[in-house]
Amino acid sequence: MRDDRPETHGVLSGDWWCYRTPFRHWRASDVLDEARYKAVASVFRTTIANSAGRHAGTHGLSAGTSNYDAQIFPIGTSTATAFHPFFSDEWIRSLHRLLAVPETHRIDAALHSSPPGSRTGWIHNDFCSGWFDEATASSGLAFANRAGCDYFTGRSRNESARPKEYVRAATLIYYLCNDGWSEGDGGETGFYGAGQQHDRTNVALVPPLNNTLLLFECSPHSYHRFVTNPRRRRNSIILWLHTTVNDAQSRWLDAVHRRSAQ
Repeated sequence: MRDDRPETHGVLSGDWWCYRTPFRHWRASDVLDEARYKAVASVFRTTIANSAGRHAGTHGLSAGTSNYDAQIFPIGTSTATAFHPFFSDEWIRSLHRLLAVPETHRIDAALHSSPPGSRTGWIHNDFCSGWFDEATASSGLAFANRAGCDYFTGRSRNESARPKEYVRAATLIYYLCNDGWSEGDGGETGFYGAGQQHDRTNVALVPPLNNTLLLFECSPHSYHRFVTNPRRRRNSIILWLHTTVNDAQSRWLDAVHRRSAQ
């Protein structure tokens, strides 16, 4: 059940509602106007089509992890403007204000495309370290630069890299190019009231309807997963905001899943 509308959300467009169960999160519909949605969806389709079959890297789809089947295309400075307004300074700043999370100007983002029949993922939260190469980061908005250091371990990949640890503060999932989705097609995002699903676990399934989004704070309790899509491909844009280690620990103490630099 939805609870209320946010009082203010800056430049964030669409019809926003805040939900309290299984944990606090926001859902928005009609996020982009028709012309802007068509433009973003066209770039998404072209990017996925042109990347399919290439090796992992800047211009290719990489495979998901051993327990996540999505094909992934990383977003960086050179590709972000094609997906306006999601990676604009104004949008990122408004998300931070809505969540009441201090700004760090550090984000990670990707296109995700899950082929039909992708496996249901594991129940998890996104509350972990994310490493950025401060040698290449600008004073403004900066994307994770995996050429400089490993995002998950902080391991340097060249002598000039200066890895710095941040912590994921929030996850945004924007759904697009899922034309004609109907119940039974799968591909929902499952929200869970516990780290394992039992008969009495509070569960909410959010459908991947075009031009809608989910936003939730990364915390020890923000359990979620991808639900299998037996009938059709599931497409989305993923964005992670980051906060400082000190801010995350001041709010959640030692519950942060930190990874030491290797």
